[in-house]
Amino acid sequence: MIAKLCLHFCLVMFFFIEISSQDSKNCDLQLRTTNKNNLELLNSKMRANLPLQCLSDMRDFIATQDTLRKIQTSLEENPKVAIHEIFQQIVQIFNQNLTETAWDENSMAVLQTGLHQQIQHLRTCLSAEMENGIPSPRSQSVQLTRLRVKRYFQSVDNFLREKQHSLCAWEIVQMEVKQCLLLVDRLANRIPN
Repeated sequence: MIAKLCLHFCLVMFFFIEISSQDSKNCDLQLRTTNKNNLELLNSKMRANLPLQCLSDMRDFIATQDTLRKIQTSLEENPKVAIHEIFQQIVQIFNQNLTETAWDENSMAVLQTGLHQQIQHLRTCLSAEMENGIPSPRSQSVQLTRLRVKRYFQSVDNFLREKQHSLCAWEIVQMEVKQCLLLVDRLANRIPN
């Protein structure tokens, strides 16, 4: 009788772990696919080269930036959390004064919808992982990851405000967002299966 109960318990746990593993794989696959679509949209709307009149603004931007490369290593510790926060911060950036961007409203709406879907999907994935014993969103390393991403995007936001949301500022920020989505791609590839 006890052996039957143990066998039954083991089978239930096996199926639960297998289902959780499949959910995690689905999360990762959807993340990569949607991010690829967002990158393609961003590439199709971006200029190939920065306009010459924007070069001085680019120098200002580089001089005041914490580059993504500086924080990339620390983000690899909690890749899903980092990706989730990056998407949230990109949405906040694009919710600002967009009058000077060269983007049409439809393309911006498509990008924002894709980002919102990724945020919701990642939130679901992170909740499922917490139920399976993955570190709490309040843990120190998770909070540090979120803080580093927020600090980086605060400097991007400050740049936009200092340049009064000019066309050049938006061109530079769009290039930076592309770099962020490429970083998301690299982080997604580091998520264990």
